Amino acid sequence: MTNDESSYSRLNRFEKRRKNSKWLTIMISVGSVLIIIFIVILVLTGNGDEQAVVQDPNQEIADDLDEDPDDLPIDEPDNENDTGNDEPSADDPNNDPSTPNLNPDDYELEFIDPDETDSNIEFAYTSEWSPIPTEQSEPYEFSWDQSAQDWQEMMQAAELASGVSTDEMYYLWVSGNGTQSVIATFSNNTMDEHFRVYLTWIENQGWQPEHVDMLYRHDQMHRFQTEDDE
Repeated sequence: MTNDESSYSRLNRFEKRRKNSKWLTIMISVGSVLIIIFIVILVLTGNGDEQAVVQDPNQEIADDLDEDPDDLPIDEPDNENDTGNDEPSADDPNNDPSTPNLNPDDYELEFIDPDETDSNIEFAYTSEWSPIPTEQSEPYEFSWDQSAQDWQEMMQAAELASGVSTDEMYYLWVSGNGTQSVIATFSNNTMDEHFRVYLTWIENQGWQPEHVDMLYRHDQMHRFQTEDDE
């Protein structure tokens, strides 16, 4: 197997693992909802049985026989309020084609040739990621303040490219890569995947991922070492 075939195979495994994790989360959520619904049904059914024991069945039948059929309510279809719920609403942002897709699993990853001079790169990939919608105005000014809007949008772009949520990025190190580009290096929460994400600021649009290097090891880990660790 050539190096390209080996890297492509690893990329496929990586993408499948991301999608499997997504489906596992969905199945757990659905299962929890079904359990709650089942418990509610049991509670309601139990209350109904208790009331049936208290009521006199003969009295209930007599009441039904005494009713005039003409007095019984008739359920008529309400056509006045039928507004065609099957049609998508124009106000629904999900139906707006201009709304960027920020779900990492909806993007198809494409294997690219890694930097041959860097032996720490296991494989590299890219995709047609959308820029993160920004609330900032031009001229753009970079901020190292982690509470700033710029930093938050930058991390959203890193999450979009890696599939790792911002609160699960371990040992995050961000370095400049030109006037309007940065490199974010981090590991996932299980410390078995290491990412180097290249991000670029797109004028009037926001931060956009360029490509991702999957690393054999976190090569910025020494930044977090103290004198006691050395």
